[in-house]
Amino acid sequence: MKWLNSPYPLLQKTKYKWLFALFSGLFVFVFLIFFQPFGSAQSIAYKYILLAGFGVAVFLGVATTYFILPKLFREFFRPEKWTIGKEILLQFGSILIISAFNSLHNYNWWPDINLYQTFFNFVIITISIGIFPITGLIFFKERTLSKRNTQKAQLLYNQLPPESIEGTITVQIQEESVKEAPIVMQLSEFIYAQSEGNYITIHYLKDNTLMHKLIRLSLKQLEIQLENLSQIKRCHRSYLINRQHITSIDGNARSLTIQLEKVANSIPVSRTFSKADFK
Repeated sequence: MKWLNSPYPLLQKTKYKWLFALFSGLFVFVFLIFFQPFGSAQSIAYKYILLAGFGVAVFLGVATTYFILPKLFREFFRPEKWTIGKEILLQFGSILIISAFNSLHNYNWWPDINLYQTFFNFVIITISIGIFPITGLIFFKERTLSKRNTQKAQLLYNQLPPESIEGTITVQIQEESVKEAPIVMQLSEFIYAQSEGNYITIHYLKDNTLMHKLIRLSLKQLEIQLENLSQIKRCHRSYLINRQHITSIDGNARSLTIQLEKVANSIPVSRTFSKADFK
């Protein structure tokens, strides 16, 4: 279950969506001509027009999946919440939509057949043939996005400020309740803050040891309190970090992550984060 909830890149660029739809349709048409599976080797009048129709059906199915579904289900298709599980559901949905288009095309050619039985047959056929372009898409996304995020990580790391800037500035963090005394520390001691519902956990250094404190305060309120400090940046909806303590920025096909000094866990970086945030 944890694996299914892991972040995964959603195909977003319009150019790549059209290219994938076009490639899928052409692939199916060429595949049917050369390998002639599922009875397509029979001598049929206007055979190539029939096979071309299946290619068009696949093109329309993929286009529907990537252009119409995201408009109908905007919340589900939020890129920052896209996961492996959602990608699997998307590909399964695409197979059903393509099967429906193929069934209608086949029914239009032979109207005396059972449409429902034809649909289930085409689900099996679509899975059998569709595994190839789907695998190609996954490989393309892993390869290109991994390269892009690796380059982006390097650019972000190169934008990190020199050490010891603003290191002697005192930071005061006031909890939601004004009755509580503010938390006071040097800016250099603040590592990061993590949102936990209506609370945040402050991670800081004390005598060079990593400490943490849970306080009632939203991350947005903390961000406002520290907005004049250029070292403090929000890299994710749940994290506020001190750039001075970044030791590395790593990128793969799925996401960017930040490693902070003395922190064992990697800090996720929002997909909307850019190198300009480090300037």
